[in-house]
Amino acid sequence: MTLSVLMSVYHKESGNNLDQALESIWTKQTLKPDQIVLVQDGPLTDELYDVIDKYKKLCGYRLCSPVLEHNRGLVAALNTGLECITSELVARMDSDDLSSSDRFEKQVKFMCDNPSIDVSSGSLQEFSEDN
Repeated sequence: MTLSVLMSVYHKESGNNLDQALESIWTKQTLKPDQIVLVQDGPLTDELYDVIDKYKKLCGYRLCSPVLEHNRGLVAALNTGLECITSELVARMDSDDLSSSDRFEKQVKFMCDNPSIDVSSGSLQEFSEDN
């Protein structure tokens, strides 16, 4: 089964958070996604554009980053992103989330082993910048 990761980012996100989120999706995964869809929800900061450019170089064609001219909010941005999805499975992340290195491996295996399941989730652990 193929896997896409769906995210949205807007101007109030920090470049560092986005960089860490994308690193956890791409660089640190035991099973890399077939596609990352990162919707740009309105104009962004230079710092965010720099992070997106960095991952466009690292991920190549696997990173799709549609642009919304104006900030339309998370739901509209994700619906735009869904139109770009090419995979059978979609994993959702926010631009300040971090995924464990085996997240996609475990979730894809679970979905393959349980074809009657349509939606799955995982646990989360909250942390602050100090932790």
